[in-house]
Amino acid sequence: MSTDGMTRRGFVGSVGATAGAASLFAAPAIGKAGSANEKIRLGIIGAGSRGNQLLDSFLPQPDVELVAVADVDDHHAGETAERVKKEKQNSPKAARDYRFMLDDKDVDAVIIATPDHWHALPSIHAVMAGKDVYVEKPVAHNVAEGRAMIAAARKYNKVMAVGTQQRSSSHFQKAVEIVKSGKLGKVFWVQTWNYENISPTGMGKSPDTDAPSHVDYDRWLGPAPRRPFNLNRFHLLFRWFSDYAGGMMSDWGVHLNDIVLWALDAKGPKSVHASGGIMTTEDDRDTPDTLQVVYEFPNCMLTYSMHKGNGLRLNGKDYGIMFCGTDGSLILDRSGFEVIPDHTTLPYGIRLVHGKRENRKIDLKPEKADGVDGQNPHVRNFLDCMKSRQRPTCDIEIAHRSTNTCHLGNIAYKVGRKLEWDSETETIKNDPEATALLSREARKGYELPAI
Repeated sequence: MSTDGMTRRGFVGSVGATAGAASLFAAPAIGKAGSANEKIRLGIIGAGSRGNQLLDSFLPQPDVELVAVADVDDHHAGETAERVKKEKQNSPKAARDYRFMLDDKDVDAVIIATPDHWHALPSIHAVMAGKDVYVEKPVAHNVAEGRAMIAAARKYNKVMAVGTQQRSSSHFQKAVEIVKSGKLGKVFWVQTWNYENISPTGMGKSPDTDAPSHVDYDRWLGPAPRRPFNLNRFHLLFRWFSDYAGGMMSDWGVHLNDIVLWALDAKGPKSVHASGGIMTTEDDRDTPDTLQVVYEFPNCMLTYSMHKGNGLRLNGKDYGIMFCGTDGSLILDRSGFEVIPDHTTLPYGIRLVHGKRENRKIDLKPEKADGVDGQNPHVRNFLDCMKSRQRPTCDIEIAHRSTNTCHLGNIAYKVGRKLEWDSETETIKNDPEATALLSREARKGYELPAI
């Protein structure tokens, strides 16, 4: 790449401060990435906390080279480049603007670990530039962005995997198999939950300030509305603000509801209702600290419960999934699962005419399994799919549907009424106000390209 090209893309070399900044985010030219050797050459977009957690799994892979790093925070970019140099003995190029790696025909794929509002645009740009994508969950900031990501992946025939790594954990796979097998009987109720007590302070309150000099804050905002810089809206804490994410509903609910959709073999609910608010924390968030969402499926109910003001565990767990069937229950989280047989009882108030009622015998046996971390096999599956061109364990379309449950929970909370959802057309029935929240207008210069 020429020196002028480096400046135009905000190139910073292997480490250091940004030498220049790109202006508008126009779509790159369509290309085809390819390596001259057998190595898979990767770039990472978003090199903060989650980005480096992913590198824990990507860097040890013998067929991986990390050759490019993009982050609007020069500290993140520089520190990650130094880590790669130490662990892999190569010095990746680093920049604030990710588009420099899209011009590099030797970059085969990108890892995207940015805040939620920055998932769609680089994912779409990457596949248009001929690169496969591993993008973090939730899929996108809103339903329309997720649909655009699917359309781009399909049009350009690229692998787009999403980091809902629980699908690659063997104990989650076994638990889903048990539910689908019918061993629990008729599964009619599922509960997912996140409980903790951070009251009353939460993350506290923080004044608006100037952005640090090592951060390109305007680019960090990207498609989101322009706001003054505030530490409570920035790294890690962005997830509690609706400009950038969907609160706990999206941050953790997507992992839990993803497994439920898988086990129920469902694309989505037929209706959603939610209630909650900011009830126990006195901080800067604008997403709920207390939320109850009820999803209706044709033959089953799902409830997602979240609160930040009480840490009493449900079934001994501060988060998890519980499938309730007529023959027993299955309780599941990342530490493992347990199958608990049930029993039938004499109905209250029954009149016995012909003697004692004989209850139905339940043959379900207790079962337990320890948890297995799915991140390494999830990453490996993505890399293998790059070679086989098969769909990954968690393809973009699968994760989009799971993310939709979170968007719908938040929309139902905002409008304060029950929503009727069509999972096939991905539309809300007879509710223009709620329908408007399925998308948003991006800030000028950060619009999604036409697909």
